[in-house]
Amino acid sequence: MSARIQPDEKMIPLASTGTRVRVQTIGEGPPVLFIHGGPNSGSTWAPIIETFDGLQCLLVDRPGTGLSDPYREIPTPEEFNELSDGFVRDVLDGLGLKRSHVVASSLGGFMALRSAATTPDRIDRMVQMACPAMAPGMLVPQFMRLTSSEAFRRITGLFPPSPRINDNILRQIGHGKSLDAGRIPQEFMDWYLGLQRHTDTMEHDGNLIGTAASFRGGVNPALTLTDETLASVTAPTLFLWGEDDGFGGRDVADAVVGPMPNASLEMVDDAGHLPWLDFPTEIGSRTRTFLAMET
Repeated sequence: MSARIQPDEKMIPLASTGTRVRVQTIGEGPPVLFIHGGPNSGSTWAPIIETFDGLQCLLVDRPGTGLSDPYREIPTPEEFNELSDGFVRDVLDGLGLKRSHVVASSLGGFMALRSAATTPDRIDRMVQMACPAMAPGMLVPQFMRLTSSEAFRRITGLFPPSPRINDNILRQIGHGKSLDAGRIPQEFMDWYLGLQRHTDTMEHDGNLIGTAASFRGGVNPALTLTDETLASVTAPTLFLWGEDDGFGGRDVADAVVGPMPNASLEMVDDAGHLPWLDFPTEIGSRTRTFLAMET
């Protein structure tokens, strides 16, 4: 987070589970809830927050990530669907808010889409960053396949995180061009390494990945986003989808966006699964503009 940005921080309980999650609040204005992917935490959005002048940015750490408490037990796929259905509602209730915009990525994108389908009265406008988890036809990068193996998670738990491994993961999900061009700040790389070393994020999100994906590369059918679910998302939604996203390109994007009645798609050249890391000013400004439109 930029030294110029000093977030307020609070822990709020989620009504469905009692789990306490951390929310960092930056700025004033109409609220925007940011829901990150995995394994990650709310601070992953820091590179674009300065572009959201005039909005109240709410950066939540999903349960088990960052400084949030984990779920009491690893949810089954069916349980995780239910938790995702109510996630936006639970966070907004905990903050005393009726509605908000939503910006989401990857696993957070999955949770946001399910929330938008089941609690449409809580979401104004939404921006999805690249491929949401569990998208139909989604590809599964090698690191995620390995993480799905409990034996592999036990073995890797014996070794410390390293910059080399993080570099490899970012390349697998489509950020090789930005790494080679020096577009991803060292501050972000240092923060991400610190997240792994000083929190249990990798362990908890690794357990979730283990319930969602298989070593062979498939996604649990019980979690796959269906056309029925996607068609139920009525909030105006913009997808900013990296052309190099390691979870799927234009064909997967079309399969996700096609059933949604109020969704639009913009492909971003030379960007990966987390496109705001590749082009923070461009992606942040485009997101800010879309959220400011009249619904």
